[in-house]
Amino acid sequence: MAEGFAERELVDNNEKMELVQRSYDYLDAALEKGLNPKMSYRGRAAGVMLKAVRDLGLQISETDIAGAAGFDKRSMETNKDVIDGLLMDSKN
Repeated sequence: MAEGFAERELVDNNEKMELVQRSYDYLDAALEKGLNPKMSYRGRAAGVMLKAVRDLGLQISETDIAGAAGFDKRSMETNKDVIDGLLMDSKN
């Protein structure tokens, strides 16, 4: 997804690299905390990408993220909330 955002000039190369790294970090942490394996790969990707985009303050719309993952905005937001919950628990 990050590569596609860079190709469409929504992010520069440095932002793309930070987006990829942060997405992997979030996904790894969520999996360690018990992210349900039944959540689809695309669902996980959309959820962590949305969280990373928001945390980095990038100007990529939810519609762009959902579309890149082949998801609708509502499902993506739900997945992000699940991932946020897991990551929040890891801070406590």
